[in-house]
Amino acid sequence: MRYIEVDTISFTDIDGNSYPVKDIRPIDTETIAYEIDVKDGDLLDEVASRKEVYGDNGELQSYRLFDANIVKLTEAGFKIQGLKTLKVPV
Repeated sequence: MRYIEVDTISFTDIDGNSYPVKDIRPIDTETIAYEIDVKDGDLLDEVASRKEVYGDNGELQSYRLFDANIVKLTEAGFKIQGLKTLKVPV
């Protein structure tokens, strides 16, 4: 759903072939409720489905954890390994 309103633009490859792609999606800023401890081997969808985070079917909201921690995750090569905590949006 969060990509529906993102414009579709044209990408032209080195051979001149054009492909429709979604433009860059702005990252939503949400209020942070708290931080949760994580350990190596944890996955964002597993963390999101924890009772104390978003509970049953919480994996559907794992993108919110990703967005709230985008800088930290980008610097870590998109891996939780090495991170100690994740911010959890309300």
